[in-house]
Formats: sequence, C-alpha cells, structure tokens
Amino acid sequence: MDALLDALLAWIGDNSTYDTAHLAHPTVVEVSAEDLTARYYQGKAHKAPADGVEDRLNALYIAGDGADGTIYIRPATTIEGAKYFADPHENPLWAEILLHELVHHAQHARGAETWTCVARGEAEAYRMGGLWFKQRHLPDPMSNREIWRDLYDDC
Repeated sequence: MDALLDALLAWIGDNSTYDTAHLAHPTVVEVSAEDLTARYYQGKAHKAPADGVEDRLNALYIAGDGADGTIYIRPATTIEGAKYFADPHENPLWAEILLHELVHHAQHARGAETWTCVARGEAEAYRMGGLWFKQRHLPDPMSNREIWRDLYDDC
C-alpha cells in the first residue's frame, strides 16, 4: 500500500500546486459499504438511506482521525473489474477512488478548512481524477464527471 500511496501522492504533486514530497501517508482502511455509510452520516443518521448503504459513496477522508488522517474506502475486491487483477489494489478504478481522497488529504495539509466554499475541494478532486484517467489513456467511468465538478465548483 505504501508504494501506491507514494505513487499517487507524487502524481498529485506533479499535477497540482500541492507540495506532496514530504506529506505523511494517511491511514487507509477498507470498510464495508454499510460501515462507510455509517461513518459518513455520523451525527446525522436521520439523513442516511433506509437500507444503510449510500450507493454513491466509495470513500471518505477524515482529517482529524488518527495522526495523519484516515481514508475509509470500500474494499478493492468490491470495485468493478477487481476480478481481472491478481491484486485488486492494482485496479485503476479503485486507485482513482483512493487518489480522490488523497487530493483531500493534500488540500487539508495546505489548510483547505479556511476556504469560503469547501465544495471547491470536491470540484478539484473530480477534475484531478479525470486527468488521471486521461493521462493513462483509460476510459473515465464517470461519464458525468464535468457536471459533478461544475456543481461542486459553483459555490
């Protein structure tokens, strides 16, 4: 996992204004969809889906959890295409989900909490995920990525 985190953080550093050279790794914990949903809706359980699973939620970065933050992410084995990889962590779909959360980790390290519109962080993470796929000449599984990016960027 450390090699993957190093590679993704280096990519973020090369493709953004974030200095990731000495950025500590967050803890990465693979959790069930139900656990991920419960963490996301902690303190606002009344808004959680009735079946306990938010289908659109693949990962969650919590900056204050642990020494260097924690990324809670669906297991690599549950992501589409995992069966085609000897190690499901090599699946580019899972890696991009992790990349998205690492962008939030880099944003936090720079002080994103002082932004007037925190949603802009989502817009940037979506943009960078699309760029990551494009540079690898892989089809982007989010056909509506620009729509989400624009919605989050419009604070």
